[in-house]
Amino acid sequence: MIPGTDWRQYAACIGIDPRAFFPVGHHARAQVNAARRVCATCPVRQQCAAFAIEVGEHNGIWGGMSQQELRQKRRRFRARTDTTSPKAPAKKREPAKCGTRGGYQKHLREKTEICAPCRQANTDADNRLRRTGTTKASA
Repeated sequence: MIPGTDWRQYAACIGIDPRAFFPVGHHARAQVNAARRVCATCPVRQQCAAFAIEVGEHNGIWGGMSQQELRQKRRRFRARTDTTSPKAPAKKREPAKCGTRGGYQKHLREKTEICAPCRQANTDADNRLRRTGTTKASA
């Protein structure tokens, strides 16, 4: 049993075929409307919808909401919970140093003359890439 799901015993959909809440085929719109009529009489409609949003349920009618409506609510829910969590400060990157492949790429970006150590580092990285499949030097 999933914690916090005791509301299910009070749901209006108890005893109704679950397939009625997962519309498919040519009559999907009619199935959606029928499911919503059941949900309209449900005393635990809000708990049902909240459960579907929290667990990320992607299919079916939950709390009288279609898949699209649940998706929109889920996005808002995530956006609201993401902004309340503290974010780690962004790690500041060190500028590329001469004598590295990053230094070579910096010369290209800034359109400055490429120094000999950067040119050699780039050549070494290219050779490593051909030989091992990676530009990273083994430690």
